[in-house]
Amino acid sequence: MGGGNFTNGSTTQTNCFQTLNTIGVGMTRVNLYPQSYYANNAPTPERLDSMMLQSYQHGITPMILFEYYGSYEKNGQLLGNYDKWYSIGQAFADRFRPNGKWAQANGIQDWGVSIYTALNEPDVENLISKTDYHNALEGLADGVHSVDKSLKVNPGGFAKANSNSDYTLRGYGPAIADLYNSGKLDGIDLHTYYDIQYAPMKGTYKYSAQSNFDSVKRASGITADVNFYSTEFNFKKRLITEEEAAKGFFTAIWDNLGVVKNDGKTPATQFAFPWSLFNSATTDTYYGLSSSPDSWVPVTRGKTLENVIEKTKGMSFASLDPKKTGEYVLNGSSKKLWVWQNLDYWTNHPGTSYTINGLPNGTYKLEVIGWDGVRQTIAISGKTSYTINGLAVGETYMFLAYTK
Repeated sequence: MGGGNFTNGSTTQTNCFQTLNTIGVGMTRVNLYPQSYYANNAPTPERLDSMMLQSYQHGITPMILFEYYGSYEKNGQLLGNYDKWYSIGQAFADRFRPNGKWAQANGIQDWGVSIYTALNEPDVENLISKTDYHNALEGLADGVHSVDKSLKVNPGGFAKANSNSDYTLRGYGPAIADLYNSGKLDGIDLHTYYDIQYAPMKGTYKYSAQSNFDSVKRASGITADVNFYSTEFNFKKRLITEEEAAKGFFTAIWDNLGVVKNDGKTPATQFAFPWSLFNSATTDTYYGLSSSPDSWVPVTRGKTLENVIEKTKGMSFASLDPKKTGEYVLNGSSKKLWVWQNLDYWTNHPGTSYTINGLPNGTYKLEVIGWDGVRQTIAISGKTSYTINGLAVGETYMFLAYTK
């Protein structure tokens, strides 16, 4: 998990790095506007040098978003053709890939930027021609892959699957389906802002990240078994309390982390970034996760995020089943975790009890965790299964077993 943005390689946002360290996340989005990645008919990757060093020193791995909006054309700022974007991809990858030129110059090994993206939310304005959009992304992908074929290239995030149930992404999805199907693009980045009215969780699974991901692939003709990314997601604090938003946010975190591929069980999610770790809830009432504009003082949703990260540190997915049972299992760090999306339509067995099977040998403690933290601690000795009663339908639960 992670969060952004570090705009145009700014080195003045030390407090933002401190926020990421405090929360315990490991990635961030660096968003660059045209004047910061291309000038005088040439890419300008060196403008990121100082920020990259700062990021490395804080233990945060960046991914890059090259910003461009169709409305820029009115001011004479053109998107550019395949050749321009090939040169951008090649230059930035050559400089900032793991063990690339920048890393070598700074004596840094096995660290750098592995994910390069471009053109954020083109489906909102719908002003970039589909042909130009395709050619720019193909150029970026080919340029990056000319340096290292293992590096990943994606479009910037899409908004309209979530906000308007437009799974063609206003035509941008089908326009680049061939780039996915040929392996030039790695994954789909969907921005999912849940809302009790416009994108609800209650009574439907339609607005989930998993459902949107599957629908976009189907409607856009993407047959490749691509990965899933989310550079923006949150449960909107609109017409509800912060506590109600945190309850939905807990479900949203696991929804975005637990997206699966075409077989319904292989993890597809590469990263998930809540929006926004850096915005104050005072100025950004819908999405801000901190009560302070200068430091990390988490509101309830922020505390929910912290709790998930703390409890799952050192763990990885052992199984995922979001489309049927709504359950995930994770292992690691002498712990085993069961996650249950106990909402109608999010699980095929909503209810007030949950039976945990397969408790590891040596389990001595079981925690029942909700959006507001640990609700119950149960001593366990010599048991391989345990049933927890008194659960509420309509929210997500974590059941965490500790072993000796």
